[in-house]
Amino acid sequence: MDTRYQTRRLDDWYLTINRIYIDRNFHRDRFSIFAHLVEILGGLSLLATSKTKPGVTSEAFVPKAIAWWMALCGKHGVRSVEDMLWRKFPAVCPYCLLSTHIDDVCRERKSASPGPDWDALRDTGERNSSQRPSTLAGWQAMFAKIYGMTSTEDYPATLGRFTEELGELAEALRVWPIAPGYLLSEAADVFAWLMHLQNLIHSKRRLTERDRGRHLVEWFITSYPDKCTDCQNPVCTCPPILPGTLGRIAHEIPTGPQPFAQGGALLSTEEASLLFDLGSRVIRVGQQQFETDATLIREIHTAVRQLRLFAVENASVARAHSAQLTLAIGDIEALASASRLTQQSIDALAHAVASMPSESRSTFLDFLTGLSSSLWATALVEHIRLLMSG
Repeated sequence: MDTRYQTRRLDDWYLTINRIYIDRNFHRDRFSIFAHLVEILGGLSLLATSKTKPGVTSEAFVPKAIAWWMALCGKHGVRSVEDMLWRKFPAVCPYCLLSTHIDDVCRERKSASPGPDWDALRDTGERNSSQRPSTLAGWQAMFAKIYGMTSTEDYPATLGRFTEELGELAEALRVWPIAPGYLLSEAADVFAWLMHLQNLIHSKRRLTERDRGRHLVEWFITSYPDKCTDCQNPVCTCPPILPGTLGRIAHEIPTGPQPFAQGGALLSTEEASLLFDLGSRVIRVGQQQFETDATLIREIHTAVRQLRLFAVENASVARAHSAQLTLAIGDIEALASASRLTQQSIDALAHAVASMPSESRSTFLDFLTGLSSSLWATALVEHIRLLMSG
């Protein structure tokens, strides 16, 4: 193996990956890069099954996952992945603070304080600075020391825990606009579990400690030899979706009508708007028509909330407060909270009140009539009376 690659720092690999794919990933948003990371990690599930795919080696998915992890960190502007990892894993477990993790101690400390002690980790990182890894193999060895293998550890449980960490990274992406620092913690955890999974693979292969680090680096060099292995360029010029990908998925696409054709498998935008009732711009209340602007939505939201409280406070009304009316009021409250209204929700409220017993209905109508400044409430009362006479 070329000594350049043996001694290359993790941050240098991070720069290399992001330089090769800078053009491709510039036009991808962070969620599409994460989706590709998840896609690659799906290949690791082969480790836990007897399923095989021609020409596919499950071990090759770890270096690919590391590369997409690096692309995700690059998309979020992480300055140094080494600093990010060392901040949480300074040669110790971030929860029990031991150089060799102990489950019981970790569990006890987590119950007392759910998050890491970041001040203690910073102090530990300063004391352990001489132990800080630099190469990819060095980081793998450090995680092997912190999280040693047991003779009974197997792929299903490890992949299950890894999936949990991946879910937390997904959460970090979702809350990034308001809590960007959360990504630094969760991205470090995902890398740690990638290293643990790689160490488990090597344990199952019964490789020596020296060979384990070299094995991962060799896989990484094969996949990313300072250029894109598909177009062979130092800065990737491949199309967004490779022809090989299209060929591979072609047999999974159902035959028949085109997806967006009339009656096809996928809804057009117009059909989805009607089917899912994304909110009406105009609603009819009896004979009158109202634009569903912010003022109307706010008025109706306030009124139905008062209507619900009024029913609860009046025993005779509460007894007749049918499930139909409860559902109608709840639907309008939920829609209005999301700045929406639908014709169906207004019609359901009118029919629910009209179907109440006479005495309780009169009480409700008196309440609505009391909202005299609201034109929609006056129209609703008239509409309900017409429903009753019909």
